[in-house]
Amino acid sequence: MAATLDTETFLARGILAMGLVIENEAAVLARLNRYFGELQKWNKKVNLVARTLDDEQVLENHFLDSLSLLSLLPPSARQRETVLDIGTGAGFPGLVLKAACPNLRVTLVEPRKNRYFFLKHIVRLLELTNLEILNVRLDEGGKTPELAGRSFSFVTSRAFTGIVPFVKLVAPCLAEGGRIVLMKGPGATGELAEMEGRKLEGRFRVTAVERLRLPFSGGRRLLLTIRACC
Repeated sequence: MAATLDTETFLARGILAMGLVIENEAAVLARLNRYFGELQKWNKKVNLVARTLDDEQVLENHFLDSLSLLSLLPPSARQRETVLDIGTGAGFPGLVLKAACPNLRVTLVEPRKNRYFFLKHIVRLLELTNLEILNVRLDEGGKTPELAGRSFSFVTSRAFTGIVPFVKLVAPCLAEGGRIVLMKGPGATGELAEMEGRKLEGRFRVTAVERLRLPFSGGRRLLLTIRACC
């Protein structure tokens, strides 16, 4: 019989290997462990993550992958950031970031009802505050009523759509001086090369590309930072 996975130890090893800084790590690991446990239960009835993945793959590909954004959110800045996560699904990356950094202000957008109910359940279970969940689908041109007139300093998503369509979709939500951070797989390299030197939507440009590997599988990831430019 295979040994039972120690979720907290596995996550702690991954966090250490990724060089991430997490305050009150023991409490964070306990929250993420409860989150993972509920994900396992719900996933038997609601399609939250691929059922072909084993526990270690779910923890690495979803939880640790989400935590990689902390490399762009230093502890000194986390209380000032307002995070908008588009198409969060089961909470990746936004709800994982909130569980790791309770003082972070986070808004999650998820149009699918079953996933929305799961997110609400996790927020209640973990007693998280200063977190909003919107059961809406974004419209182009900033026409989503729930987000009208609002702005965020850190807008993100995991492989939601192409780079250019995403920038067009979220540009009205971005605060002055804010940034869009897209989480992409290695397949985005070609898309990125095509945009080299181009401005997106007339005023945005990719200003940084962070290449990283997941700690156990070695899976490659790209974090693309996009900002408004002159």
